[in-house]
Amino acid sequence: MFTRRPGPVAQLALWTVLSLVLIVVDTRFQTLDWLRSGVATVFYPVQRTLHLPFEFGGEVADFFTRHRILLSQNQALLESSRRDGALLARLQALQSENEELRKLAGLRHPPGYLPETAEVLSTARDPFSRRVYLDKGENASIQAGWPVVDSQGLVGQVTRVYPLSSEVTLISDRDQAVPVQIQRTGQRVLVFGGGDIMEVRYLPTHTDIQQGDVLETSGIDRVYPAGLAVAKVVRVTRPADNPYARVSCQPIAGVDKSRVLMVLKPKAGETKP
Repeated sequence: MFTRRPGPVAQLALWTVLSLVLIVVDTRFQTLDWLRSGVATVFYPVQRTLHLPFEFGGEVADFFTRHRILLSQNQALLESSRRDGALLARLQALQSENEELRKLAGLRHPPGYLPETAEVLSTARDPFSRRVYLDKGENASIQAGWPVVDSQGLVGQVTRVYPLSSEVTLISDRDQAVPVQIQRTGQRVLVFGGGDIMEVRYLPTHTDIQQGDVLETSGIDRVYPAGLAVAKVVRVTRPADNPYARVSCQPIAGVDKSRVLMVLKPKAGETKP
């Protein structure tokens, strides 16, 4: 009778009752904590070993995700920086142009002339030619021979006029000569263009001229109105073997810097050059 083993149903019932008893005892009295701790300690290395590939895969996926996000953010920042840089440059150009317009607006133009503001479009392609092109021409009734100034002084003279633009030869051009007078003494002289540096020619060595003197238009040529600042003397040399002094001058007006210029139109009834 005792050699017969319990059937599957009896074994299932037995183990179920035993499990319920152990669950109740463990929940009530925490008697199996030592067993649970031991099993967790024994299987911890195995658990970590099995979990390592998943952690490595997660780290690799996170790396590529962060890399892609950083590349996208870097590209967006570069594009934003380019846009901001272009906008800043445009704002600075507008600010500079606005300052020039304010100065021109406050400039007292010579009597007998009406001001016509024009913007510089471009410069001559010839590096030895000192010319600029304005955005106004026959459409603004501009004529050749009229003087052009900026907020500081004389810039040049209109030499050619086109339907929508005009050419201005700067006073620093080598073919230009402007009758001027020394502001301090009233002595009339001729100043010639020479590129970045202008020069006074045919001036006797005994003439009273010195470094720092301001040269302004004399008005005797009936081309430029009198009193426009032209150049400032930067060096005077009186060689002993030459009857003429060598006088170097610096243009006062921004001949190669101004973006906005003013053409002086003779008023109706005035004598034009």
